[in-house]
Amino acid sequence: MLVPPVSQDAQVINNLYTILYILSAFVFLLVEGLLVYSVVKFRRRSAGDTPEQVHDHRGFEITWTVLPMILIAVIFLLALNSMSQLEASGTLNDPLNHIHGINDQVAIKRINEAKKVDMVIDVTARQWVWQFKYPDGNFTVNQDLVVPAGKTIRLDMVTADVIHAWWVPALGGTIYVNPGETSSFWFSAPVGTYTGQCNQFCGLAHAQMLANVKVLPQADYDKWYAQQAASSSTPAGAGDVARGEAFFMNGPCVSCHTIDGTRAQGKVAPRPLTHFAAYDKIAQVIPNTPQNLTKWLHNPQDVKPGTQMPNLALKPQDIADLVAFLESLK
Repeated sequence: MLVPPVSQDAQVINNLYTILYILSAFVFLLVEGLLVYSVVKFRRRSAGDTPEQVHDHRGFEITWTVLPMILIAVIFLLALNSMSQLEASGTLNDPLNHIHGINDQVAIKRINEAKKVDMVIDVTARQWVWQFKYPDGNFTVNQDLVVPAGKTIRLDMVTADVIHAWWVPALGGTIYVNPGETSSFWFSAPVGTYTGQCNQFCGLAHAQMLANVKVLPQADYDKWYAQQAASSSTPAGAGDVARGEAFFMNGPCVSCHTIDGTRAQGKVAPRPLTHFAAYDKIAQVIPNTPQNLTKWLHNPQDVKPGTQMPNLALKPQDIADLVAFLESLK
């Protein structure tokens, strides 16, 4: 793999790919070597010369039929062996990665008993952001997944709209997140930042649906967790334009919205936000006031049911900062 593996699953996949690369190189050199040999050996040596014509060589035909069959069988067995080494992989007839029905209690019990974990994080995939809801903290993060180092983490993933796929190469393989199902992913990693990407085309801003995982030392994680939990319950202070701009430009907003002259070049929202403060109404529904904008950012579905803008479970202070920033766009 081009990305160094840091988890058990990623190492298993890396080992399998290394073997496949070696086999592929051997086959390539063998085929190209025979091709070059044949071109040289059986070339026409003069203008009137006709190369010897060979037909129906049973030995060759059996060889180039049987050898690929053996090679494919070997690759198949290697893949089965690798699958059996994945964390909480289950069996071939009873894989654990997916619960085909979100409320399937038997499958949920199987997932819970598959492997002892230190933390379970609920993940919602939506166009075009990953949302992470942390246990006991009553808060949701819309940007990076932050976890403690050396702990076994399980992600229970659902989708709010279309098919998505969780893929962080350093942590393991692709896990599809299908509508109506729960997909689980187990991992443990050392301190570091690992970048991934939604690995299933999911619409216009698919390329911007990154999956970043920050693994922190336990003490740093505890501090971060306490800050997040506190900010989700603390009443918002005065909004700050600079903080709002930073949140907008580095968060999920840029996937859909456009502000001329900035990195926000999303093509999903119907109107650019370049002069948002000059608009009479928000979403063509309610007057454009700071109070209404706060209500809209808190939960767009309450203001305009059926709107494409999702509820991102923003923290009160983030909403206040975004209101300050957006209302500064004259």
